[in-house]
Amino acid sequence: MKLLFILSFTLLLYLSANTQLKLSANTQLKSNYVVEKKYVLVSDIIKNSNSTLKLFDIDTDRHSLRIKTKYLLDKLNKLGYKEIYSRHNYTQFTQKSPINTDKMELYLRELYEANYQNIQIDEISILPRSYLEHMPLNYTIDIHRNAYLSNRGIINIKTDDNKKIFFNYLIKAKVSVVVSKQKIQKDAELSILNAKKKSIMLKKFKASPLQKIENSSLQLKHRVKKGTILTIRDVVGLFLVKRGSKINVVVIDSNIAISFIAKAKQNGRLGESITIINSQGKKLKAVVTAKNSAEIR
Repeated sequence: MKLLFILSFTLLLYLSANTQLKLSANTQLKSNYVVEKKYVLVSDIIKNSNSTLKLFDIDTDRHSLRIKTKYLLDKLNKLGYKEIYSRHNYTQFTQKSPINTDKMELYLRELYEANYQNIQIDEISILPRSYLEHMPLNYTIDIHRNAYLSNRGIINIKTDDNKKIFFNYLIKAKVSVVVSKQKIQKDAELSILNAKKKSIMLKKFKASPLQKIENSSLQLKHRVKKGTILTIRDVVGLFLVKRGSKINVVVIDSNIAISFIAKAKQNGRLGESITIINSQGKKLKAVVTAKNSAEIR
């Protein structure tokens, strides 16, 4: 009976240690953690851990605690949480402010939804840069005009007395982008043959990403590699008419349409005005309406 008890106890210890290892395996520490109380629990750091063991207390007259990461790692290691690493020398724990950020969350949601056709927002977190007991009654919201290009940034509010309060925000979301399926040469037409739509986690873009593929609409401004996420900086309107090509020209006058073949003297994109030469050698102006087609208005 005693032997059975020892074996059972040993097995429980093994399972507990093994569970800790699985929970902490290859865990990278963040530089800042938000905690609900004036203390830090293991569960505040180790995702999915149910441990209520207290690691640190936050001073009563403060709302944050900054410690050396090496000290934190040593403490977690002694508790059986292995394979944890960090890229930061210090780790900060910040007490969550008891404020309502619904108005700012709605503002961010509308901003991102306005700039991405198919965005799936899973979570929006907003934290003041310093502890706030409450929000002002009246304020306006401001943010950088290109903030939507990143999943994280700074948003600020301006009070009636011109005081600015800054917040850090983080958005977890998936967006649809256009990715090159192969190497695409400069001036090549963008189509489903060389590009595809793909859903990815929103992180950071240098410019607004393309979100759909429209045939006979865009061409590459420069060569791109396979697997490139295409942005508006990579493309330009497709030349539907090439210089020197024969095009079909339509003249509409008094509900009578007359068409003839002419030679294009310029490259032309949809809606652009180009110079053409008819069969008598006369130069005319026409507006590009489709591939190898134009209209005199």
